[in-house]
Amino acid sequence: MDAINIIFVCESGLVSSVMGAKVLRDRLQKERLHVTVEMCRAKEIPRGTNFLIGPRQIVSHLQLDSACRVFAVDHLLAAASYDDLIDTIRNELMQSG
Repeated sequence: MDAINIIFVCESGLVSSVMGAKVLRDRLQKERLHVTVEMCRAKEIPRGTNFLIGPRQIVSHLQLDSACRVFAVDHLLAAASYDDLIDTIRNELMQSG
């Protein structure tokens, strides 16, 4: 895998994805994992997305590429909500580098 592509998704592409993406970025920085996190609306998910993260009520209904791994979050502002994603990213980076 060349680069890890994380998309944080919400319905409007505004408030919840901005807040959740900030918490995730801060957590990635704290863990010293250099990964880009972008945001988009649920209807605009780009092709080639490796990881999709967002509120459970949104991501559970999306039709996605089979290569995209989805992480549903119940509490967007709780750093611990991203534990599984952080562990997976760390493992991906260790395997590729």
